[in-house]
Amino acid sequence: MTPTRLLKLTVKASLLACTLWLASCKTTPPPPPPTPEVAKKPAGLFEWRGEGKSITSVKINVDEQKARLYNGDEEIGWTYVASGITSFPTPTGEFKVLEKIADKVSNLYGKGFDAAGKLVNSDFKQGRDLLPPGGSFEPAKMTYFMRLTGDGVGMHIGAIPRPGRRASHGCIRLPSKFAGTIFKNISVGTPVTITGSGPDYATYIKQSNQKAAANAAKLAAAKKKAAEAATATTEATTLAPGDPNGPAVTTSPAIGGPALSPAPSPGPALEEIKPATPVPAAPTGN
Repeated sequence: MTPTRLLKLTVKASLLACTLWLASCKTTPPPPPPTPEVAKKPAGLFEWRGEGKSITSVKINVDEQKARLYNGDEEIGWTYVASGITSFPTPTGEFKVLEKIADKVSNLYGKGFDAAGKLVNSDFKQGRDLLPPGGSFEPAKMTYFMRLTGDGVGMHIGAIPRPGRRASHGCIRLPSKFAGTIFKNISVGTPVTITGSGPDYATYIKQSNQKAAANAAKLAAAKKKAAEAATATTEATTLAPGDPNGPAVTTSPAIGGPALSPAPSPGPALEEIKPATPVPAAPTGN
């Protein structure tokens, strides 16, 4: 091999080695970011797997706002619930279904209407709010009611406006399409455990009694205010004796008692004024 050819081969080998070295120094580009997953729709308000089985226990967690239904140790269904808001909490502890009433209505909560039938209070409470004169109370429905406490806490059909959030006055609301299934498959005496953030039953009763006293005071104040307003209206529209704006009275000589003054005799009849007969217009030519 001649020196010239050897030199050319050496140069080519050097260029190839340099190219390979430069290629090895390049930074590998990062992989593209993953495509965002499409948010999955909620699984629904409830699930039932208990066909042909009874509910032997219920566990409710008010922090999750979910109730789980069991047959023995087997979970046969679950449902979202809406328990009491912070100012009207659902008590926690161990309870039992005390009674079942399919068509119960509340004797405390409902709607208040005025005498004309117009809604004036959509959150009316007996013992706290005052109806206007002639008004009426429409109790809230508590269909498929399953009582848990003697003072009215229970499970029943109710609105669940925001699943996972509290919404009631203390009861445990159930979806309208599932409450009947629970009602049908549960028996009086079935244990119900309520856990999560909330007062125990003894604390709940104490708080309820305090609220009842405050509500009674509020109602008494409202009644007093309404009575004072009615008295003021009566006084403003009643004339004092001898007021010149009232009817004149005279003493009747026959019986000595007051009598209305006789009506004044009518004056002469007014002459009827008739409109003048219009003068026909003179004919005009074209």
